[in-house]
Amino acid sequence: MTAEEIQALRDEAARQLDAADDITRTAQEAGRGLTPDERTAHDATIARHDALVSEIARATDAAGDAVRFDAADVRRSRSNVPNVNLNRPTVGDGVTRDLDHFLWSTSDTVRASAGTAQIPVEQVVIRAKLDNGPGKVAPRINAFRAEDREVVRAFQATVAEMAIVGMLVDRDANTSAKGFQLARSLPQYKDRWSHILRALDVDTSTAGTEWVPTGIGATLHEKVRASGRVAPLFARINLPTSPWKWPIEGTDLTAYRVAEPTSDTASKVTPSTGTTVAAQFDAEIFGARTLWSKTLDVESAIAMAAFQQARLVQSFVDAEEKAILDGDTDGTHMDTDVHALGATDARLAWDGLRKKGIAQTTPATAQTATSVANLLLLRKAMGKWGVNPASLAYIVGVSALHTLLSDTNLLTVDKLGPNATILNGMIGMIGGVPVVVSEHIREDLNASGVNDGITTTKTYNLCVNRDEFAIGQRMALDVETNDVLYAETFQRVAYAFMREDFQHIGGAAANDDVAIAYNITP
Repeated sequence: MTAEEIQALRDEAARQLDAADDITRTAQEAGRGLTPDERTAHDATIARHDALVSEIARATDAAGDAVRFDAADVRRSRSNVPNVNLNRPTVGDGVTRDLDHFLWSTSDTVRASAGTAQIPVEQVVIRAKLDNGPGKVAPRINAFRAEDREVVRAFQATVAEMAIVGMLVDRDANTSAKGFQLARSLPQYKDRWSHILRALDVDTSTAGTEWVPTGIGATLHEKVRASGRVAPLFARINLPTSPWKWPIEGTDLTAYRVAEPTSDTASKVTPSTGTTVAAQFDAEIFGARTLWSKTLDVESAIAMAAFQQARLVQSFVDAEEKAILDGDTDGTHMDTDVHALGATDARLAWDGLRKKGIAQTTPATAQTATSVANLLLLRKAMGKWGVNPASLAYIVGVSALHTLLSDTNLLTVDKLGPNATILNGMIGMIGGVPVVVSEHIREDLNASGVNDGITTTKTYNLCVNRDEFAIGQRMALDVETNDVLYAETFQRVAYAFMREDFQHIGGAAANDDVAIAYNITP
């Protein structure tokens, strides 16, 4: 039971006690005893209060046990992570890696889930759930010999599958670590796990049976990166803490002409003072959930594992992309329908590109149609922030995709040549700037570029300087389950979590680094 649920029980117990006090106080103020009905109501209320107190005590004990179990997993993972020298020559004489390093080892880039684009992947900082320390950086997959990388990939995929299957079939396996531990005891995985450990040169009788993973692993982490369209446009950084301030350059220094000195009292160089500012990253928690029946058997769980992984991955990609495009942290979200959904909507996590573009009055413009010519005007409105095509990207919606494909001025992907850099979701280039399509560009806005619930016939296009924004990652993807919330429908719910933030890192908030065209008819 969560802390919020326990607090709700305490609140209800307090209400029951107040109700009992009201009954006795009413009788006392009237100078009489309790009526039979009042006596019955009073005793029932006190009985309900006492029952709640007992339930709170049990829940508090259980919550404390859960914390103790998680802490034990952390301690166990710290002390029982076996060091592995993968086929020994892989990492050099005397150099070892532990299994957590293998679990979170990532490629520099991954191929997009659709298309040929190569998407950058940041190195993962390994942190146990209850560990607030600096963590350790997982190696890149190319740190290992080419012939050994497949073994590492098989290890990662096996751990992820075992964690999901374990959580699918057992109510007590409510974290990825516990799911993995349970699956390790299943007949379906015993031989497979032993073969993986032998391939990694791990002692299968000791270390391999003691290790507890620190999360779901790089398999799902890389799949999230491979599926994104908008998020891969921006740099990712690992946040050492949350919140964390990133010092960035503000006002530039100015160089002045200096006269040739002819005496001891020659003129000094004219002083100028540069400034720095700080972009603060506050890692937001993104969560997704999926349901399945408690009656699921092991074979069915194994068959469903890949499907459940794909659903969780896509949910994170969608939430992240919507927040980057349409995020708004003001008390009242700019879109009335999003505001009505409440604070749990991903689009309230941070300020997104559309909000930044609308706030920039110079490059914000009302256009009625999508065309190559109009997109060039967007870039022009950005001034110096629109000069370097390598730093820019156009982001358009589905209707704009079909309009631009019929515009002969668009340089489509098939005409770019073999050396061109292809981005995920990219349909071509305009003036050397990639055009990326996102299905999450809204097409139900009004003439001002927001949703008011009345006029819902307009869309928008963006041109963004990618160097002026960054995504901060605090916690990689992990999965947990809960067996209580949907008990009445005999279902188990899985939650997947990650922590990150999206911030403008430009020298000034007024920089024209996002241009938006709104009032466009799809």
